[in-house]
Amino acid sequence: MTEERSLPDDVEPHGKTRLFTNDTVPDALLNHHDLQAGKWGLLTVEAGTVSFFRQGDTEPLAVIAPGKPFVILPEEIHYVRVSEDARFFVEFYMRARN
Repeated sequence: MTEERSLPDDVEPHGKTRLFTNDTVPDALLNHHDLQAGKWGLLTVEAGTVSFFRQGDTEPLAVIAPGKPFVILPEEIHYVRVSEDARFFVEFYMRARN
């Protein structure tokens, strides 16, 4: 079951990865990693599925499919598993500086 999450209202875009597939997903994403403090990720799947696991979990917190982007929280230690037909990217967001 996918946990419902949303981006804070006061964040702005701050970069984006390239489109990844099962063949091109970096090893770093398949192993435990996190986003820096104050940075959110929005994982968007164009095809297939991406399973999102938090550190220590044996079952995915979310299985992300096309049309259902998933918010990755700052400093949340996680890793992903991707289906063979997966195509996905991550957009990054940070709070606006005044």
